[in-house]
Amino acid sequence: MKYSQAVDYLDSKVVLGVKPSLERIKALCDLMGNPQKSYDSIHITGTNGKTSVARMASSILMECGFAVGLYTSPHLETVRERICVNGKLISVDDFARTLDFLLPLVEEAETAAGEELTYFEVVTAIAYSYFQEKGVDVAVFEVGMGGRWDATNLVEGEVAVITNIEMDHMSELGRTKKEIASEKVGIIKEGSILITAEAEREMLMAIARRCHDVGAEMKVFGRDFKLVYCVPYLAEGEAPSQYISVLGLGERIIKDIRLPLMGKHQAVNAACAIVAAQCYTDPRLKTSEDCFKRALQKTTIPGRLEILSTSPLVVCDGAHNAAAAQKLASTLISDFEYENLVLVVSISSDKDARGILFVLGRIASTLILTESRSSRALPADKLERFCRMEGIDCIVEPDFSKAMKLAYNSAGTEGMICVTGSLFTVAESKIFFKRQKASKEMRQDR
Repeated sequence: MKYSQAVDYLDSKVVLGVKPSLERIKALCDLMGNPQKSYDSIHITGTNGKTSVARMASSILMECGFAVGLYTSPHLETVRERICVNGKLISVDDFARTLDFLLPLVEEAETAAGEELTYFEVVTAIAYSYFQEKGVDVAVFEVGMGGRWDATNLVEGEVAVITNIEMDHMSELGRTKKEIASEKVGIIKEGSILITAEAEREMLMAIARRCHDVGAEMKVFGRDFKLVYCVPYLAEGEAPSQYISVLGLGERIIKDIRLPLMGKHQAVNAACAIVAAQCYTDPRLKTSEDCFKRALQKTTIPGRLEILSTSPLVVCDGAHNAAAAQKLASTLISDFEYENLVLVVSISSDKDARGILFVLGRIASTLILTESRSSRALPADKLERFCRMEGIDCIVEPDFSKAMKLAYNSAGTEGMICVTGSLFTVAESKIFFKRQKASKEMRQDR
């Protein structure tokens, strides 16, 4: 099987959407010999911050000397982004080969279940198998959606993380936070350690009940570990970053970490990653603070306030719900310097577009509404109607490239551009800049 054939096969399953159940993936993993049980695992869920915690935790574990698998979603440009071992994406050949090996088992599992496996289930199975083949010591798994019936929930999860619980994916997870919490706590396994940055009392009670029921130990941000400080660092000619200090478990303070990710929310995510790594590493070996600092200082999170250009400053961020938009807005206001702020926004149809625009529209000097090439993108004129409802001034330009040119004209040299609203929008911005770079290089060659 060629890689292009593997991608086509997976794309054929996108139409299946989300089908809540563990039966299909369990049937497949049983046929595979349950590779997900051959290594330790850290399992991460939450409404926002999952990918950030997963990438930071895996970076720390690698710096501590472990062979580490990392499984995240969704991807921005290639499905291979979802599966990494020791910081390297699964290769084109390995991805195609692993799927080719699994296909007969997939077909057998589908026959037994009486229905097809979903895109996410098959990719998860590829990760399970590949991590076993590569002999990882520990794999860090990010939940795709929810937790209880997510395909990743077949891992043992010695350490679990729930970053936070907000309103998102309501049609699949529930219409209230309590219902959403009941899905997310499903990743907490018997005898595990649970780490959370959730602060709402009712949500903490739901997490605590699950921990009590399965005999899990609970570590809460602000009580068992905390930020000592986080200070933005802005220097001319350098990418924005922040210095943080974290009081971890056992009263261990890790000081003066230069985190190349902006926003207090990322500092909190870093604290969760540090404690998750502590819970895994400390029983096995004593690690120095330098391991944690080195790991975090070189961690990058694509699509999370990722800097695409510096003149003017252009960043992209995948904020796709009102809570994430609020954190983004707070960070843009407090941690960056600019004369005017231009936001380029496209939002998916299954998201709270009005809630996102309500937040972002109030901080933008100029708000440009556009559309990503995703079939799920809301038409820009519908976004405009939401803005009118909220009394927000905006410019409508459905063509993304033209919207970016408008943004450059509005920002000038001293302004800042932020492209946001969904990870599809982030992917669109990265494609745009790749094309810009390629076009510039062609002109120079001439």
